[in-house]
Amino acid sequence: MSEDLFQKAVVLVQTRISGTRKGMPGVPNFQHSFDVAETLQSYGFPEEVILAGLLHDIYEDADTGFEELRQLGFSSRVVELVRLCSFDKTIANNDARWIMMIIGLYDAADAEAWAIKISDLLDNLRDAWALPEARADFMRKTKSPVLLCLTYPQLGPTELWQELKEESEK
Repeated sequence: MSEDLFQKAVVLVQTRISGTRKGMPGVPNFQHSFDVAETLQSYGFPEEVILAGLLHDIYEDADTGFEELRQLGFSSRVVELVRLCSFDKTIANNDARWIMMIIGLYDAADAEAWAIKISDLLDNLRDAWALPEARADFMRKTKSPVLLCLTYPQLGPTELWQELKEESEK
């Protein structure tokens, strides 16, 4: 992996994604980004996918634009993956913007973008014990089945897909 780009992504995530993980005092919010990238790396995804996984929340949580990512030297592919995995901030309703993001992912039919989104949800499910019950239930009973269904044609039953399935059944 290009050490320069990886280091740039690390600094962006650590300096721009602030706060602590929901329900987990003392755990920085940016830890989630590192966990997503680590999951993708453990399943052997290419460098650009791992970088995009590390940066997947930079637009939503850190007000970093896609053009800025390009100017910082991230490839068009990395920027496109981050864009596909980011919700539209102009949509006020949280559920509606998640649904619209999923529609965009479905339309793109991009297995690597889906892998980032699965890794994202997988990490959120691992930490669901720290969330209010209703939010954890929404992830397990709504988000997980939707992602599993929509991603099966491209990723099922890969090990990553199977891990999401198992985690959502806990």
